[in-house]
Amino acid sequence: MILRGGADRAEKRFKTLTRLLFEKLREAIVSGKLAPGERLDEANLSASLKVGPVALREALRALETDGYVTFRRNDDVVVSKPTREEIEDYYTISGVLEGLAARLAVERASAEEVEHLRELHKALKEASHKRDLVHYFDANNRFHRFIAEIARNERLYRMVDQLRQDMQKTRILALRAPQRLDYSMREHDQILDAFLKKNPEIAERTVVRHLKNQMETLQKALDSTKGENR
Repeated sequence: MILRGGADRAEKRFKTLTRLLFEKLREAIVSGKLAPGERLDEANLSASLKVGPVALREALRALETDGYVTFRRNDDVVVSKPTREEIEDYYTISGVLEGLAARLAVERASAEEVEHLRELHKALKEASHKRDLVHYFDANNRFHRFIAEIARNERLYRMVDQLRQDMQKTRILALRAPQRLDYSMREHDQILDAFLKKNPEIAERTVVRHLKNQMETLQKALDSTKGENR
């Protein structure tokens, strides 16, 4: 039992360290200290942060899951920087799928589900008012995923969910375009309004326009990073 208790404490310390590393590296990425496309040298990071390679790799994997970094085939790790083609593919396809999901969701959602969507919208609004881009991005994902869920089409939901996971890597560029926040919030107001008015056509059209606008903003943000890592 003593040995088990010691192992539990060691595991807890490891998880705490991993979380601290995750937050420290995320802050460096969000603040621009680590730029999109920049290669992260794990040996140098381990030395500068005074941590072992296992904890660092675990933190990097968590950052990958949230879209902040990308592991390349040769196992190099870079700060995520999607290409123009990836951005266009993600958002063009997502616009079609999520527009359809919004239409179906308006037609099929219960009063309780629309109320929950209002709560998710409220979380978006709070993050917007605080100018908290990281939490806004997370709340945004929850809002859109819930719309896909209440469309009650399992295959459509899975496709939307997979695309949303792939789109995580655009997070870095979104964080570099804070001027987009107010426009994005107004678009989410319009999406919710379509649900409250039970208008599936407006819901679909608004979601498609919202994702098209986001795509164009990200492409401009990507263009602004050209030459940063040369």
